[in-house]
Amino acid sequence: MAGVVWASLTTRAVGADEPPSAISLPPVSVTASVTASLKTTLSPSPDALPAETTTLGPEAIQREPIFSYGDIFRPLTGFDISNYGQGGLGYGISLRGFTDAEHGRDIAYFIDRAPINEFSSIHTPNYADLNILIPETVARIDIVRGPFDPEFGDSNLGGTVIITTKDTEPFALGTLSGGSYSEFRGVTTYSQVPDPETRSVPFIAVEGYSIGGYRDNSNYTRFNVFAKDTLFLGQEQLLSGRAQIYGGEWGAPTYISRDLLRAHLVKPTAAFDATDGGNKYLQNLVFNYAGGPPDQALTAAAFASHDNFTRYSDFGSGQTGQLENRSFVGGRTKKVWTGAIVDWLPAQLSVGGDFIGEFVNVVQVPTTSRNANGPKNLDLHFDEYAAGMFGELQLKPVYWFKLTGATRYDQFFYDLHNRLNPLDSPTAYPGIASPKIGGAFSPYPWLEIYANYGQGFRSASAVADIIVNDKLGPLKLTSTEAGMRVTPFEGLSFLVDGWNTNISNEVFQPAPGLLPQNLGQSHRDGLDLEGRYTFLNTGPSTVTLFGNAGLVEARLVNQGAAQYVPNVPAYTATLGIYGAQDIGYYGVLTGSLYVSFIGRKNLTADGALKSSPYQSIWAKGSYNLPSAWSLFVQATAYPSDRFSEVVFNFGPNVGASSADIFTSPVPVFAMLAGISYRFPTGR
Repeated sequence: MAGVVWASLTTRAVGADEPPSAISLPPVSVTASVTASLKTTLSPSPDALPAETTTLGPEAIQREPIFSYGDIFRPLTGFDISNYGQGGLGYGISLRGFTDAEHGRDIAYFIDRAPINEFSSIHTPNYADLNILIPETVARIDIVRGPFDPEFGDSNLGGTVIITTKDTEPFALGTLSGGSYSEFRGVTTYSQVPDPETRSVPFIAVEGYSIGGYRDNSNYTRFNVFAKDTLFLGQEQLLSGRAQIYGGEWGAPTYISRDLLRAHLVKPTAAFDATDGGNKYLQNLVFNYAGGPPDQALTAAAFASHDNFTRYSDFGSGQTGQLENRSFVGGRTKKVWTGAIVDWLPAQLSVGGDFIGEFVNVVQVPTTSRNANGPKNLDLHFDEYAAGMFGELQLKPVYWFKLTGATRYDQFFYDLHNRLNPLDSPTAYPGIASPKIGGAFSPYPWLEIYANYGQGFRSASAVADIIVNDKLGPLKLTSTEAGMRVTPFEGLSFLVDGWNTNISNEVFQPAPGLLPQNLGQSHRDGLDLEGRYTFLNTGPSTVTLFGNAGLVEARLVNQGAAQYVPNVPAYTATLGIYGAQDIGYYGVLTGSLYVSFIGRKNLTADGALKSSPYQSIWAKGSYNLPSAWSLFVQATAYPSDRFSEVVFNFGPNVGASSADIFTSPVPVFAMLAGISYRFPTGR
């Protein structure tokens, strides 16, 4: 995916009798990509939580090309990104020391408050696929590390990612790009400012994409249509509805032996099975309402989605076909009150709830060249319902201190129908409470300190858990955190954040189709460091140095020879520079260069087999002409071990041999370039 350098702005309703004003077309000033949190503010915004948070605005998301959705998160503190190179499958995205082998299942993702995680997926529990995201539609991304946001429950072990799409912008956009390995992408958007009479505005995006892929049988094609209409009702109220249609088909080269690659007996581009691959077709509807100022707001969302997902994969013991037909409906609401208790204690109360019902059919069958060659080993229909409610109270006894307390309760109901064995069709109804408490104080304008405690969970999987033991409940995590942000002067900021988590039973699945493994109690300790210095900031011209590091120790407790949580890098780090230069009549140049460093991973629980540390280099640039044309380019290089970003152990967690280690190599070098044009549509 290629992004657009021009920053796009989102307007909001400003009053009953005054429509939002038109937005001028010249490029806006480019600011730092990560905004500081205001922890001591009474606010329902995620960045006001007493936790480590990051907020990305449209300038940060769209001022540079985006090669894939993983590029959005790759340079951010603590993120570990694995692009499996398996066509249209969701990436491995992890935070807080969780495995990069599980398709992002331990982060809760939302787009316009609708969940993205697929609970009880046959592929991997709580599977997350953000290939449906079109970067040009994104207005804001909020990231909360750890299980500290009470509004969002399931899957929030490592954190929560909240994506908000645009309501309006005063132009249409056309973009074409191409790159290495026969990559092509075209996207067009259309929007305008609200009509003074109807107060209604559309936002439409259409995307087409294809890539041949670095490895054999790694082709991927998709189409994506996004249509949203927002009605500005006045008095700070808006109502939006959007529909999306997505379709993707791909080949998957699957994984090949690391030993064979190192011995040069197999080419890095080789495919293990030329018939592996799959497809996904999705349609969704999402409605959102927001009324009132943020500190008194009532918000509500309703959503419905349907998708068909098929994957054929061979992990060494023959190809397996996985077919999943999934529909879900649900909604969520939240009300905020801000005032004072007994006239002297400023306070804010937020309460809300959510509901989702999923209706799923799954089949798993041995196949050869995508054709069934034996009886089904799984044929299941299940209904899964989840209802949650939360309450959060913020108190501010003095202007420099805020105390936050929250709790959440989630109730689940599973009803399984096993078509292969109707007598083995359990029902279950587990529940879980998730209390949270934290505080933040800022004794000086340049210093912000926070600490918190919270519990999070991942729901039991109907396919992997409930069908085996209907007494199993959600996997529970307990986490504590303390940190501070220092901004000694404008343009310079530092963050230090220490955290730890405990899980009663770590569950690890080395690959979809392989059996989950219960590893027992686990403990994680981590330290996040972040620094940013903007030494030039004069309108459109700016230069910023940035760096971050996330250090993690993830260990199993009292498990004998099994000491380590697999596939957790010892560290992630990024060093980089970003710059923008106004060249007057000739436009604006922007560019960035950063290097990511990923540490060694234990591939087995006994630590006998490991990956190597590796680095990746990312260079991006753009040229924005005054005539609304933009040119952009991106280059990526892996100068060291390119077998370590995607590497898994398919053998036992204790006593595995090097022959059990498989990888999906990434290319040494890749490049993308493109051109875009904005068409004014504002009235």
